[in-house]
Order: sequence, then structure tokens, then C-alpha cells
Amino acid sequence: MQNNLTLVSGKPGHVLPYEPAEDKAMQYSSELIHTMRQALETVMASVPAHQSVFGLKAAVAECILKAAAHGQTSYDGLVESASDQIQTILAMLTWGAV
Repeated sequence: MQNNLTLVSGKPGHVLPYEPAEDKAMQYSSELIHTMRQALETVMASVPAHQSVFGLKAAVAECILKAAAHGQTSYDGLVESASDQIQTILAMLTWGAV
């Protein structure tokens, strides 16, 4: 029998329920994953090279994942969601670089 408790702080009696990470992960169809990848590449292709900063692609991908998690599943909708946030993302990533 598998133990569903995880020992916390190394002391007996200090346990929390164990929740595998995969149970919390969103499940997407292979078609939606393909659509999200296409949307990411489209948005990234629209960013001028001089604005492409470290972490930009990851932040745009996160934006697309959040849109999908909120029910946006069309290519156009995902591109629009990410494109609408690109300037905000760039500002956050470059704020400390000035």
C-alpha cells in the first residue's frame, strides 16, 4: 500500500497530504499543444530582434498557457492574447536593465 503522506521537517507526526505534481498539471490535447506552439512562434516572429531579451519567449509561452487554461483555444485568440501582453512583458523584463 502506498503512503500518501510526506514527512515534513524530519519529525514524526509532522506530515502533509502528498499531492503528485502531475495531478495539478493541466491536460491539453496534442492539437491544442500544436496550436499553442504555432501561436508562440508567430508572436515571437513579430518581436524585432533588438527587443528580444532573455526570458521573453518563456514569458510569452506562460501568457499563452494562461490563456489556454482560461478557455482560449483558437490560434487567433492565443496570438491576440499574447500579442496584447508583449509590451507589458518587455517592460517587466527590461525594467532593471536600464
